[in-house]
Amino acid sequence: MLLTCENCETIFRIEAAQLSKAGQQVRCSVCKHVWAPEMNDEAPLDPPLLRDSLGVLKTPLIICAVIVTFFSLASFNRDVISAYVPASITLYDMTGLTIRPNIKQLEVRDLKASFQGDTLRISGQLANVGRLRTHAAPLQLSILDQDGVVLHSQRLNPSNLFIDGQGQSDFFIQLTIEDAKQAEIRIEPLAIRLVSS
Repeated sequence: MLLTCENCETIFRIEAAQLSKAGQQVRCSVCKHVWAPEMNDEAPLDPPLLRDSLGVLKTPLIICAVIVTFFSLASFNRDVISAYVPASITLYDMTGLTIRPNIKQLEVRDLKASFQGDTLRISGQLANVGRLRTHAAPLQLSILDQDGVVLHSQRLNPSNLFIDGQGQSDFFIQLTIEDAKQAEIRIEPLAIRLVSS
């Protein structure tokens, strides 16, 4: 703490523990003046000492803030980062963060089906309607009869693992199914956990 002589106004730095709160007298080593300094319950921090302490903490605090910001952004944008850097999927997996395709950014387009004999051919594109590259989601194919009964259900994958912004990936499947001429075909992207290949 800082102690100022009442007479000559010389400032001394002393430990607060050296003074008792019971009105202990002190003597100035410069002018020899004797007085009893007032002691507060809480000794004020020495401004230069406080400034030095803050200076020492400033760099680690900035480093911590940068690290927290980096990991927050890397966590919230992991689907985009892993689409551009596929090797990062393994790192995210190791930290317990799963990667899922952003199905809000994907839509099925140009769905075509042709039926000859008992062979059903289905083709189309999975389109990325966003601006950024994304994972191509696995697709769930369901074939339903006129009463809504599922005749066939199967998962299929588009041709590409990733789709650039405004791009698309083809898909095709050929099945042997009886009585599928009047069937309804549904294909939906799945937001399932992706693993590194």
